Amino acid sequence: MTDSTRVKRKLVAGLDEGRAAARAFVSRLPPDLPVHEDSDWTARDLVIHLTALESDMVRAAHCAVAGEAFAVELRGQADAPALYELRRRDMDDRSWHDLLRAWERAREQLRSVVLAFPGEKMQTRFPTPFFEDYDLIAAVRACEAHERLHLAEMRAALARHVSAEDSDDIAGGE
Repeated sequence: MTDSTRVKRKLVAGLDEGRAAARAFVSRLPPDLPVHEDSDWTARDLVIHLTALESDMVRAAHCAVAGEAFAVELRGQADAPALYELRRRDMDDRSWHDLLRAWERAREQLRSVVLAFPGEKMQTRFPTPFFEDYDLIAAVRACEAHERLHLAEMRAALARHVSAEDSDDIAGGE
């Protein structure tokens, strides 16, 4: 087994472990759980966001392997946050179950592209949907870190939600 094969398997193992924990947590959330106090984004919206971002990362990696240019098509939007807001609205009619399946498919595609990535190109930097140039290892770690960030936000939102329910129960019982 080559070093690049070991590295890619280790990256995939990290993706698998992180997603298993994320899936177990997210699948128990109410999809309409408000996550950000300063916006209307919910757990459902963050799953859409993570799905779209990983799909873009897969496309970026494919472009890197093919030696083609990659750019996120902003669809007339001014910046990436506006684009992801548009993508959120594009997928808003899908069921929670369908969104979770799409999230899993995006991860499966990312796993596949990592395993198929040519060992000799692993240190080649390529543009990513994070608007940064990363090599394969940094790109995968950025996906993992981005997912962990949003999972932490969902955990905090759930804690606020449970605390508010407890407060309501206490106030109602007085």
